[in-house]
Amino acid sequence: MIRKMLLAASAAALMSTPAWALPSQASTHATGHGPSTTPNNVDNPGKGHGNGNQSGTLGTHGKSHKCKPQSVGFIVSGTFAATAPALTLNSDGTYSGELKVNVAHTNHHAIGEKEGKVTIVEQTYPLTKVHVTFGLADTNANGAGLDDLKVGDRVMLIGKVTKLAKKCHGNFTAQKTIRKVVFNDSATV
Repeated sequence: MIRKMLLAASAAALMSTPAWALPSQASTHATGHGPSTTPNNVDNPGKGHGNGNQSGTLGTHGKSHKCKPQSVGFIVSGTFAATAPALTLNSDGTYSGELKVNVAHTNHHAIGEKEGKVTIVEQTYPLTKVHVTFGLADTNANGAGLDDLKVGDRVMLIGKVTKLAKKCHGNFTAQKTIRKVVFNDSATV
């Protein structure tokens, strides 16, 4: 009785399928083959797809990359705040130390560097092996450098910050990495 009902249901499904959708009916000369009855996993016939050692968990295809920290651009600009920069020149031409900046502008990934609606906030940034560009006037004829830097000169910090998607939750602390610092003379009006 059950076989007759299944056979009738199968026949009804085949009758409602258009001829162009059936591979064996697409051409009058085709020698269509039925579906394979051999499971993909011969060690465990009940599993179908997979390599047999996943034990019911999702493989690498089911994991989302959305809630992993992503590196995004970080740009902060403002003016030099300290009386003397706490930067030291490394042997490879980069600089390390810390830099105090009166933050005036940020990109949208660094918006947290300005607290609320305050126009200027002083921040201290630790720097490790940062490339520095001096667009300063040479005041002592020995080449533009740290000794030409004065309070009020413009500063731009460029780097990366890690970020999570808005819908992701968990214990996460953003990691800032400053790669480049650009110093320019203060803007004159």
